Amino acid sequence: MIRKFIQPEKGAIAPTTRELWDAAREKLDEAETALAKMQAARDRVSYEVAWSQCVDSVEEFWCRFFDEGNTAFTNFQPWAGVIIQERKEDETLQYFYQARHQSQHGRIVMTWEEPKLIVGRGFAGRMYGLRIHPDGSYEADAESNVPTGQPFLVENAPGKPILPTIENKRHKQNFPAPSVHRGIRIVDRSPNTVVRLVLDYYGSVMSQAVRKFVDASDA
Repeated sequence: MIRKFIQPEKGAIAPTTRELWDAAREKLDEAETALAKMQAARDRVSYEVAWSQCVDSVEEFWCRFFDEGNTAFTNFQPWAGVIIQERKEDETLQYFYQARHQSQHGRIVMTWEEPKLIVGRGFAGRMYGLRIHPDGSYEADAESNVPTGQPFLVENAPGKPILPTIENKRHKQNFPAPSVHRGIRIVDRSPNTVVRLVLDYYGSVMSQAVRKFVDASDA
């Protein structure tokens, strides 16, 4: 007889071995990927799809994280109770929770600034006349004070994304775009910044849990 190695079935999906909270980490990684897509998006559809992926992944992270911890450690729930309370009271975390509900119903929690033209940004000099044509072209009679300086330009600003107020019709509650996170005022309230704050928060929660329940048990 000829000895051969067993070959995997053609087209088979290989099994995956997961350690404690690996499944939860996968969801945080998904949210990080979605944020990167938001930052790189060049059209609104791509941006909104990435936003929906992000809010879904964050809440799925929490479900996996809590369920695994609660199953593995008898003293996990009292510790996690502090996090649960903060999720209810912190307006940024609560906003994300409500955004996930909207996403589950197929609604996109996102609005956009009105488009506008930016005329002569960074230009130093005199403008004597400007004519904008329906086809998007323009003619400018402008003279720069510095020949090598910024030229006179007209730019189209289509509008940046804005987090709107979320209306929870079932409970008759409104959740405005967050302005505070953990007692600190949010200066930049753009969706990208809010996502970054939320991901940093849950990354910190994961690190705290590992130190308390995993590292301590190995010591």
